[in-house]
Amino acid sequence: MKKLIISKTLSFLWIFLFVTGFKGVFGAENTLIGVAIVIALLMYLEIDLTANPWRNFFLLLGINLLQGIFGHLSAMNLWVGIPLNFISMFIVGYFFTFNLKKHLYIAYGFQYLFVLANPVSTSDLPLRLLALSSGAVIVMIIQIIINKDKILMAGNKLLLNICDKLIEKLESIQNNSDCSECNRSIETAIKELRKIIFYRRYKGYYLSYEGRLKLKISACLEKMYMLLSRFEDLENKAEVITAFKMELENTKQFIEKKSMSAGSLDTLRALGAKTNSVFINEIVNSFELLYDLLQEVHASDQKELNKIDKSVYIPTMFKNSYNHINNFNRNSVRFTYAMRLGILISIAAFISDFYGLEQGRWILYTIFSVTQPYSEQAKYRFSERIQGTLIGAIIFAILFNIFTDITSRSLLIMLFGYLNSFTVRYRNTMITVTVCASGAVALMNDPNIVTLERVLYVIVGVIIGMIANRFIFPHSIQKGTSTLVQNYKDTSKRLIEEVHKFFDNKNNSHSINSLFAITSFIEDRILLNNGTMELKHSLQYLEQQRKLNNRIYELFLRIQRNKMDYTTAKLILEDIDQIMKSSVKEWDKVIKQLKKGSKNVIRIDDHIVLKDVIEIFEEFKSISQYQVELEPRKT
Repeated sequence: MKKLIISKTLSFLWIFLFVTGFKGVFGAENTLIGVAIVIALLMYLEIDLTANPWRNFFLLLGINLLQGIFGHLSAMNLWVGIPLNFISMFIVGYFFTFNLKKHLYIAYGFQYLFVLANPVSTSDLPLRLLALSSGAVIVMIIQIIINKDKILMAGNKLLLNICDKLIEKLESIQNNSDCSECNRSIETAIKELRKIIFYRRYKGYYLSYEGRLKLKISACLEKMYMLLSRFEDLENKAEVITAFKMELENTKQFIEKKSMSAGSLDTLRALGAKTNSVFINEIVNSFELLYDLLQEVHASDQKELNKIDKSVYIPTMFKNSYNHINNFNRNSVRFTYAMRLGILISIAAFISDFYGLEQGRWILYTIFSVTQPYSEQAKYRFSERIQGTLIGAIIFAILFNIFTDITSRSLLIMLFGYLNSFTVRYRNTMITVTVCASGAVALMNDPNIVTLERVLYVIVGVIIGMIANRFIFPHSIQKGTSTLVQNYKDTSKRLIEEVHKFFDNKNNSHSINSLFAITSFIEDRILLNNGTMELKHSLQYLEQQRKLNNRIYELFLRIQRNKMDYTTAKLILEDIDQIMKSSVKEWDKVIKQLKKGSKNVIRIDDHIVLKDVIEIFEEFKSISQYQVELEPRKT
């Protein structure tokens, strides 16, 4: 708790000083642009823009200048404003809303509304454009400072954390204690690492050499986690756990570029030979692959690790242009949200200007806040927005009638701004925002009138949002989640297909790596949507799908690194191809053939791989049998 308070306090002070400094440089009329820049900074921290910094800088600069010019022209003529406001908000909704990645529309949406609600004269336009341009500069500077070596710094930290949690899981197994919290920590850390790697891609496709290696390392650690989740009840269980823990400690040392303990893997190998346990040999194989990958990392300098192989042609399905075009249709959540947002804001801005509503911007802010990509998410916002506004208005009216001088009122605004940094629930955020926004206006106006205006405009904005949510390009979270579930299955199929292609054509490793990394994003989105729509058997489904993807990727790694017999690999991939072309009903026959063929495999490594492939398709069949059922979550 103490750390949280210190962290939030320091963050608030930094934001306060930044916005105050921004106001001092660019003037009071551009203060809110400083607020939008802060929002963008915080949202972009998760996303790495340093793989192609100049391209990303000019994109940010372009959108900021476009918003400044369009906002200025819209303020000059309300009729011209209709198409310009629509275009601006459509761009925000379409290009900064993502199917899988974190949305960025909030920062750019509010920035445009701030520009729209606080127009400047033509003579002051250059300063405004300079203020907006500074946003692109500041974002990229912070990006270079924080994210340039993110895979190295944050990546290694996450790898060490995963190792620590795996050791903790082993201790839980040894003590027969609950390890559900530990499991969640491991899964979260693996996903976070893959997100860091994914966001570092060049042109949305190419991974750096370090990115490719660390993605493979994450797969090895995930495989160990899965092995521990089905820890066999061995006679020498205690010995296996002790040896496993020792190797994880070795791994930590290796990650930190320290020397490993002598006789690494000797104990586990001896136990595997003694018991002839496939389970123990799987552990040994995973560690061997892991150590090979870590050795490659340490054998390369940072310059080499940062290199990006761009010699391979980007397949159409991975091109950004293809994804933009592919999503430009009525069934896309990005398109429907962008259309709804553009229509609502352009109409609301016109009405506000036409009738000269002094605080009409509150209608715009409300509409933007409650309008969400999915209809069900919007319903939640409607209720929370009104509750938060009413409670905040009451608190504001009481306090501002007690404290009447500017100094005490200013301190109250700062206090609620500080409290805002601790809020999690949307309703509570709206309470603090209502006090701050109303307070800023009431410094020079009657607080009672301001209170009534605030409540009235918010209610109007919510009503407009509710009507639009129902009738203007609605998009249900049920439909979106069903699409994600199907995408998850399709991605696994594509992954298998690409691994099959890799056997004959070694130029598609980038595609395999990208598909494997994407699976973490799909899973996250399904889990996020699951907070609103209940996906029956969701946890079982996601667990099975995660296992499947890991095994497919591991097969790729073993083929890539010549860790299995050529003939066995060829037969496996032919069977995979046969299965992919067959119906689910015919899979049993192929699986039986594979099991029969496994008896003739001599090498233990090949036997393990073949066993994994059999499990892949047994799990694939299990997943394919799921009848995805979605229903509203009960509250």
